[in-house]
Amino acid sequence: MVKCKRQGNVPLFLGLTHIGQIYSKGWSKKVGKCGVFDFNKKSLNEFKKNKFTDEELSLKNEKNNTNIYCLKKLEEISKYKIIFFTYDTPINEKNGYPRTLEVEHYLNKLLSIKFLDLTYVFVTSQVYPGFMDKIEKKNINNKIRIIYMVDTLKMGSAFQSFLKPGQLIFGSNKNNKKIIKKTFSKFKVKKFIFNFKEAELIKISINLYLFFSVSYANILEKMARENGIEFSKITNVLKNDKRIGKHAYINPSLGMSGGHLERDAFFFNKLNKDLVSSQIVAGMFKFNKHRKDLLLQIIKKITHNNSIRILIVGVSYKKNSFSLTNTIFTKIFKNKKFNVNIFDDQFKKREIKNIVFIKSLKNIKKYDLIIYNYASIKNTQIINKHMKKNLVKKLINISNEKKYYFKGVNIINIFSKAKSHY
Repeated sequence: MVKCKRQGNVPLFLGLTHIGQIYSKGWSKKVGKCGVFDFNKKSLNEFKKNKFTDEELSLKNEKNNTNIYCLKKLEEISKYKIIFFTYDTPINEKNGYPRTLEVEHYLNKLLSIKFLDLTYVFVTSQVYPGFMDKIEKKNINNKIRIIYMVDTLKMGSAFQSFLKPGQLIFGSNKNNKKIIKKTFSKFKVKKFIFNFKEAELIKISINLYLFFSVSYANILEKMARENGIEFSKITNVLKNDKRIGKHAYINPSLGMSGGHLERDAFFFNKLNKDLVSSQIVAGMFKFNKHRKDLLLQIIKKITHNNSIRILIVGVSYKKNSFSLTNTIFTKIFKNKKFNVNIFDDQFKKREIKNIVFIKSLKNIKKYDLIIYNYASIKNTQIINKHMKKNLVKKLINISNEKKYYFKGVNIINIFSKAKSHY
């Protein structure tokens, strides 16, 4: 990695969580030189070693980039005219609530630095309407100009989305229009500038719309199931309707996970003063919570609530982005009647309390039940062959992508062939 002097067109990416890694690696590839730093030394050291987040697998395929300079000490921050504050808003693992106080803490550290020249700070963290105004009031340094940038990247494909965005949205004073256009001159898309609250609301509006879409799909899937209809068969037809669209989030799931959509739904209910609309969102949260119980209900019915050995194949909420936040497997992990192991060939071994990760499927016969989420083609074929030979064993297929792959009397495909017993 190369050292760079203070230059007006060389930005610093401060914060190396998911969004910071995407922005810095993407910038170095699309635009050119940049610096990176993190107040957390561990995060900075892992970035130096090319240990990137599993939330974005495509980063691992990117070659080392000599355009990126890792700052050696905090004082070097003051050399930069353009700083991107790229800390993801963390989530409380117990209740899913966003921890904005941690974002505020790091922002305060940045604002306390003495900049000798005019410096522009682009904040990309996921926050609520009014948060940036609060930070602006604390900004007593007349050398710092704060700009909010709306992050619209999709988990799992964020790197490509950064390189080729559909639009760029900012919250800022109109006086910053010139620096925004100059900074993003290589991004040939429409750029919109709003005030802080408007931009913050845009971010919430996008994710709340997606939150509603996922809930909509799951509500209809439940209704379809209860009437012996396979909802998955009609999703493509729905997407062909221009009012819905081919990219709509209407594939059913076992409940929302990952935390990204839920975070803005929490913000909405925190700030919304209308009781009726707040109850609607609260109702969707409640439905989402009950939706996650479906898998446990199926397991108890097919095993008659006996003690069993379970293998979960693919533990993340999606195969191209790792997260266990609000995972659908929480109650399965906690159930003392279940001896649970995990096999995941997409992500490296993780630490989950009292849960063992296995390295291969060579002992697959010892499990009474397999929950299939995702796996490589080779390992999926191994599982399918095993199920055909061992009809006393059960498999619950929760994959949308492979919803028609497994067949047999010992198979329960959640999103195809509606069954009365679940």
